[in-house]
Amino acid sequence: MAVPLRFIIFTLMLAATPAGYAMAGIFLDQPSDAEATAAYRAIPAVAQDNPQSQQQTAAIKSCKAAKGEPGVICTASVRKAPAAPEQVVTIHFARGPDSAWVATLEQKAP
Repeated sequence: MAVPLRFIIFTLMLAATPAGYAMAGIFLDQPSDAEATAAYRAIPAVAQDNPQSQQQTAAIKSCKAAKGEPGVICTASVRKAPAAPEQVVTIHFARGPDSAWVATLEQKAP
């Protein structure tokens, strides 16, 4: 029985990385920019901070698996308005009961 070439390549790539660490990024479930924007706008502190919160946008820069909890920790560029300067923030995203993304702003260590 012939083994498909893509299976062989995948196996070799997985074996070449320590515990599949580098491959984890390929399979990481993370929100799209549209999903991140919707979840970010729904954060109560964000909505209270800006009465025009529906103009805010979030663009994912990078994500990694959250340690000790479900979801991912992402660095995102957010804008409070289309012409506003971007701010880089760290956001925890996890799937809610309805499979939609729920966001929580990560607090920076002092």
